[in-house]
Amino acid sequence: DSMAALILPFSVSAFGIFLMRQFFRTVPDDLIHAARLDGMGELEIVWRVMLPTAMPALLAFSIFSVVWHWNDYFWPLLVINSPDLATPPLGTMFFRNEEAGSAFGPLMAGTVLITAPLVLLFVVAQKRFIEGVTLTGVKG
Repeated sequence: DSMAALILPFSVSAFGIFLMRQFFRTVPDDLIHAARLDGMGELEIVWRVMLPTAMPALLAFSIFSVVWHWNDYFWPLLVINSPDLATPPLGTMFFRNEEAGSAFGPLMAGTVLITAPLVLLFVVAQKRFIEGVTLTGVKG
């Protein structure tokens, strides 16, 4: 019954590793060779070339991760007992059990409040997806 029980199991994601690996495979080798010719070391190439290039993939993974963990119901149900640490779906369950009962109006209002931040996040992040989908920095 702690915040660590919610965070630590998801600190490493196989999906995130796979997504970033697949994205880095699409980065042209010419971009890395040009950075080496400019005198950059390996860490500097990662920091100044690869990381800015990978921003669309990082943003995509961030959005998937936030939506997945925001909507997570089963894992928090197993490890959390107190309503203070509840994720939004568990909060809705606690609200239904303790306050709303079978009154669906308050439950639907709560569901809209839970969904609104995710919709807003998507609207804000959509512009970054469109800007960075095909930018790699290499001219043909």
